[in-house]
Amino acid sequence: MIKVGSIVQSKYRLSSGKEGNLGLVLKIADPYTSNYRSAPRVTARVFYPKTRTSGWVDLNDMKVIA
Repeated sequence: MIKVGSIVQSKYRLSSGKEGNLGLVLKIADPYTSNYRSAPRVTARVFYPKTRTSGWVDLNDMKVIA
C-alpha cells in the first residue's frame, strides 16, 4: 500500500533498459474531489531526489520499494 513517506519506483523501464528513478511520496490526491466521469485515478505528488524535481504521477504505475 502506498502512503505518504513511501519510497516508490516506476513499474516501467526506460528505453535504455534502466529502471525508473526512486521517488518519495509527498502528497496523495483525493480522487473524489474532482469531477471524474470514468473510474477515479489516484495520483500522488512524488519528489525525485536524484534530479531534484517533483511531479504528479498515477499510482497504478508505481511500485513500493520501502
